[in-house]
Amino acid sequence: MSHVVYLYGFAPPAAELPDEGLAGVADAAVELHGCDGFAAAFSQLPAAEYGAERVEARTGDLAWVGEQGLAHERVVAWFVDHAEIVPAPLFTLYSSVDAMAAEAAGRAEAIRQRLERFAGRREWDLKVSYDADEVRAHAAELDPDVQRVDQEIAAATPGRRFLLERRRAELLKGAAGAAARREAQALLDTVGGVAEAIKVLPIPEGGAEVPVVLHAAALVAVGAEDQLMSTIQAARGRLGPRGIRVDASGPWAPYRFVGESDG
Repeated sequence: MSHVVYLYGFAPPAAELPDEGLAGVADAAVELHGCDGFAAAFSQLPAAEYGAERVEARTGDLAWVGEQGLAHERVVAWFVDHAEIVPAPLFTLYSSVDAMAAEAAGRAEAIRQRLERFAGRREWDLKVSYDADEVRAHAAELDPDVQRVDQEIAAATPGRRFLLERRRAELLKGAAGAAARREAQALLDTVGGVAEAIKVLPIPEGGAEVPVVLHAAALVAVGAEDQLMSTIQAARGRLGPRGIRVDASGPWAPYRFVGESDG
């Protein structure tokens, strides 16, 4: 049976696999191939199922692609937790181990630089969304303009109170989104004091139960992750009861930061 080589990424030269082995795409064993100053993590897969033409023909099958993506990420996540890895994109395929090694040798310096750049650093994903009704219910706690109007209403005569209440209603129309975006930016500024780098990402279109106002990736040193989580937990405790949701996931391999300087 002929095989193709599936690359997961590049690890430090001293990286080792677990004694019990590590299963990757198609449950194939993950192997390491020593290169010039790093190791390639890969599996050998049957060409009949994972040859380039066969894979291209199946990319429209989202269930199948998702299954391969989970297997790919399982391997990458193991290295994130136990070593380091500069991840390769999904479906990075070669005709042989020699072909993979030759291609890696041609960009060995860039790979070594990436491994050094991301040593001891991991990626975290951050999203901020909001429930408009909940935010409006707490608008006075989140929006200084609404708070001032509420103070004026409390001290106003009946006639003036009517006008102020109309003004408050107008303020509330855009208050929820504005408050959520303001709080999201404040959180991003705080996270920026912990992270080594941040990338603000496009906000996903559709599919979300509530509007998303921030989607970002943060590159964080392992030693600073506790501080990051404390920052996230504090934001959740303050904003969650007011209708603003803060979600963080990770740690991940630094997918969104790989290749920034070397292309």
